[in-house]
Amino acid sequence: MTEGTLPGTMGQGDRPVWQPLLDLIGEDLTGWFMWMYEVELADQTLLHAYKHISTRRYLHLTEDGRAFAYVPEGAYREIAPRAALREAFAEWEQLLPAPTDPAAVRAAIRRARGSRA
Repeated sequence: MTEGTLPGTMGQGDRPVWQPLLDLIGEDLTGWFMWMYEVELADQTLLHAYKHISTRRYLHLTEDGRAFAYVPEGAYREIAPRAALREAFAEWEQLLPAPTDPAAVRAAIRRARGSRA
């Protein structure tokens, strides 16, 4: 296991949890994502996997608003929410369906908690 990562185990995939995503980006942009599944990290934190409908990239958020990046072999590393949003929306302007409000996406990325680079 890579230092600074937590292993995770796939959890339930039947009951979507939207609040972490709503808290981070707001209701207007939440419609761009699908809730995929829940992961239980080794420290018993619940992590929710959201997939962007256009970029097909994942955004992993905990219920307390922290963001994580998937590391191959079933582990997760905490990252700044702003960096996680940048990754999830990467190249979205060139994809279809085209975003209806690109300014809202940029604003959400700027507002993201923990705006560390």
